Amino acid sequence: MEEQRIDIPEEERIEEGYQPRPAWQVWAARIALVIFVGLIIMYYINIARGGL
Repeated sequence: MEEQRIDIPEEERIEEGYQPRPAWQVWAARIALVIFVGLIIMYYINIARGGL
C-alpha cells in the first residue's frame, strides 16, 4: 500500500488528518443557528397566543 503512495505526484496527494473549517463557515453556521432558534421561539409564542 505504501508503494502506491510513492507513485502519486506530490501536488495530487490528499493531506490526511484534521483540518478545521474556515472562520467564515463557522460564523455563518452560528448566525444561521441563532436565526433558526429565533424562528422556533416566535413559532411557539404564536401558538401560545392562540395561533393566527
